[in-house]
Amino acid sequence: MKIEQTTVVDYDEVDTEFRMKLPVLFQRLQRAAVQHSEQVGLGSADMVAAGAVWILNRMRVDIYRMPVYRDAITLRTWHKGSAGFRAGRDFLMVCGDETVAAATSLWLYYDLKRKRIAKIPKRVSEPYTAEADHVLAPDAIDFAVDKTFVPVQTMSITTREGDYDPNGHVNNTVYLEYLNTLVKRCGIGNTRVRRVGIQYLKEIGRDVHTLQAGVAAAGHTVRFRFFDSTAVYAAGFVTVGEPG
Repeated sequence: MKIEQTTVVDYDEVDTEFRMKLPVLFQRLQRAAVQHSEQVGLGSADMVAAGAVWILNRMRVDIYRMPVYRDAITLRTWHKGSAGFRAGRDFLMVCGDETVAAATSLWLYYDLKRKRIAKIPKRVSEPYTAEADHVLAPDAIDFAVDKTFVPVQTMSITTREGDYDPNGHVNNTVYLEYLNTLVKRCGIGNTRVRRVGIQYLKEIGRDVHTLQAGVAAAGHTVRFRFFDSTAVYAAGFVTVGEPG
């Protein structure tokens, strides 16, 4: 089962060059995944009531052209099946006949009562149905993540009340707000983000008021991580290209 959403890029979703902001792109992906779950009767509230939630573990997004103000974009998403405690999901974003972005993701099934990752029951996996299509190479989600590199530049981040979602931790898309600011302020802000790979390692709870964002660049690839003295919350890479 594939679902499709068509919307227009609005004024509050673009940057100073009238291009869609990076966090907004991730928000669109999240909304499509949420809508799919709701359509099969497994919305967030329903999942919590049943004692479980989906946790986004990894995502890779390839951006071919960032949509601009008033672009009509169509986003398609589908479940790629599950095995054990893991499930896959792909996304395809198009403007007319032009593919502007493609993403693949890995999700974990978390048992709230036992407070641990658990095997996905058939009653949860089967309603989605599984699609065989891949928007990226099948191994694209297996990108390397360096959680321990020494940042060349760092930036302090203060969490805000609006960062938290109904699960009580900083929403996955907010990390991209942090990342967008980090990229713009670390000296590569005049280039375009072409690819993002992120692994979510530990939730940022309400007890975390300040954390650090660090980067180290090598050519067109920028490694990043969000951390404090107690944990690394997320890490990954950004590939940048020339303006345009």
